[in-house]
Amino acid sequence: MSTNKAGDIGEENVREVLRGLKGNLISGFIRSNNIIYYGKNFQLDFLAFVPKIGLVVIEVKNWKGTVKATSKDKWVQEVGQYRNEYGNASNQVLRTSGLLLQILEKAKMNKWPIRPVVVFANDKAKILKAKEPLAPQTDIIFKSMLGKWIEENSLDEVFYSFTDMEFSYVTEAIKKYSQEYCD
Repeated sequence: MSTNKAGDIGEENVREVLRGLKGNLISGFIRSNNIIYYGKNFQLDFLAFVPKIGLVVIEVKNWKGTVKATSKDKWVQEVGQYRNEYGNASNQVLRTSGLLLQILEKAKMNKWPIRPVVVFANDKAKILKAKEPLAPQTDIIFKSMLGKWIEENSLDEVFYSFTDMEFSYVTEAIKKYSQEYCD
């Protein structure tokens, strides 16, 4: 299975989980096409509007085998005898969160905290997270853990109502920089 096809399947699996959480733990969620913001390319796999957290930027990975997650530039995936290196997904979601923050600030919509998380769509993958000082920079969870992660990270003392208008403004702010992929 090609990486893009596997990624699309993984994102669809996470979308189903988010649909199940909508109205309960989350107010809604959006995805983006390719975004180019001042020469920087990125994509929001998902942006969840979570009343007791704020905005949650979700980076989806649908890797199989064993993944060694660290704070280094590359993560290692081992599937049988094969060993692949991929960019650090925690760094990727942190970068995406930072660029989203800039877009929201420019649109005067920077009203909520932004929390990044890496979600593995393949619950059969084995994720080995390094301990300090090489621990990954963000939380890394499986799609089956997303509801529990939201509950554990929710704060009782905050509540963001996310009006339809705010949801629309955020969507439009992101769409302003969305473009088709260019070769």
